[in-house]
Amino acid sequence: MSSKPSRREFLKTSIAGAAALGAIRANAAPAASQQGHVDRRILGRTGAEVSILGLGLGSAFTGPHKGDPEGTARILERALDLGINYFDTARAYGDSEIMIAPTVEKHRSKIFLVSKTAERSYDGYMRELETSLKNLRTDHIDLYHIHNLNPRKDTDLDAIEKGAVRAARKAKEEGIIRHFGITGHSGPDIHIEAIRRWDPDCLLTIFPCTRPDNGRYEDELLPLAIERNMGVIAMKTVRRARDADLRGTELIRYAMSLPGIATTIVGLDTMAHLEENAAMATNFVPLSREERLAMHRLVTPRLAGIPAPWERPGYEDGMFA
Repeated sequence: MSSKPSRREFLKTSIAGAAALGAIRANAAPAASQQGHVDRRILGRTGAEVSILGLGLGSAFTGPHKGDPEGTARILERALDLGINYFDTARAYGDSEIMIAPTVEKHRSKIFLVSKTAERSYDGYMRELETSLKNLRTDHIDLYHIHNLNPRKDTDLDAIEKGAVRAARKAKEEGIIRHFGITGHSGPDIHIEAIRRWDPDCLLTIFPCTRPDNGRYEDELLPLAIERNMGVIAMKTVRRARDADLRGTELIRYAMSLPGIATTIVGLDTMAHLEENAAMATNFVPLSREERLAMHRLVTPRLAGIPAPWERPGYEDGMFA
């Protein structure tokens, strides 16, 4: 990379410097990967080896692939061929669980299967979990999240602990789920408090290069999760790229390069995007801290006038997952 790259060169092409960065692994402990497959890392205390690129199976997936079981199977099978084993769905994602079920059933041992429930009560969590198991045609789910913590709605964390968290712990004891986690994108404070109270195994939240909330997701929430040896999953890295003529793979690469991020989930919309993202995540070269800061400075002004979907009133995760 030249000492003074142009704005367009930086944003529209891959960042150079691979030789200097090739030996660096700035994230969770790396795990062995097969030749030509997407790299893998250890997902915190779970001990699971997961692909650093995960499949986001929300609306970006259900929209273009609903009603096309053959096409759905082809793109999911191709992801597995590329070494991607992290499948992220949710009860809120419409028919997503049902759509991926044939592939899950066929390749269950190869897939780290993740789903989520928005229920906060004990009975509601257990009911949703039973539905997920039925939809996904499996007897266990590797990671089941309490979905979309929001400080405006989730004002009583003690009640949630007596409800959904107690259910998650029970399901984990019984082996119905292997691990439980939390997700959200409504500010780091509620996650910090939930981690301190509930000690979940995993955290799924936003790590875009715009560093929202004055960087507190990266500077406060992420270090706490690392201290607890949680598995950390990044999301919402690309959503506004197309609106600002930015290269999506570089925005994904930013999150993958953050120390402590095990995997980054990206909406699975087309085969071309799958191939492009997988190529970037194979023999992955992380951005240095200096390169991440440069990207933040260059990209943030481009997106300043384009609010993220999750920043809009009434947003519920799954609408633009």
